[in-house]
Amino acid sequence: MRKEVPMLITFVVAIIVMLSSITTGPLPDVFKNHISPWMTIVSAFAVGLASVNLTRVHGQKISRKRDGWVYSLILLGSMFFYGIFRSYIEINPSNMAAAENYALCYNHILSPLSSGIWACLAFYVASSSYRAFRARSMEATILLVSAVVVMLGAAPIGAQIWSKFPAVQRWLMNVPNMTGQRGIIIGAAIGSFVTALRVLLGIERGHLGGTQ
Repeated sequence: MRKEVPMLITFVVAIIVMLSSITTGPLPDVFKNHISPWMTIVSAFAVGLASVNLTRVHGQKISRKRDGWVYSLILLGSMFFYGIFRSYIEINPSNMAAAENYALCYNHILSPLSSGIWACLAFYVASSSYRAFRARSMEATILLVSAVVVMLGAAPIGAQIWSKFPAVQRWLMNVPNMTGQRGIIIGAAIGSFVTALRVLLGIERGHLGGTQ
């Protein structure tokens, strides 16, 4: 019963969620009034559990002064600061000064840090592209030529070198690139459907703590 009951709940809820979007009658109301709020509650518990686990792991790192413990301290301090600050704003929605200060911290601390992370990632992408675009095979040569043409077509200097670069760049993005993206999306959709079907039928039991 320890596994059969969760499997039965999973099956019933999945059927209701699946049919609520394609049928009329009581099922859409059941999903809206009962299942959707529970999804919010479960998501909140998942975030809370992740926060507790994050605090436990990095708290041990800080207490034992392991390498990089300062970064763990900054991580936990930021998490608790934003969590407590945002909770206060939600409890006191009339306090406009607190909301403005929270927005100030977000816009002038978190957003610049996020932009800095993306800027650092650009160097890693450039380094990876340099290693990947070496013409060691036919596939790598096609990738290299396509990347150069796309960059030249998107840059203003490309049209000055050859007027056809923008048109070729648009064709590469709209035909071969879009074809590959749609193939990947279709494959991912099929994989997601198969995984959902395995969970629905009770074949996949990893969420119950087992592999079979």
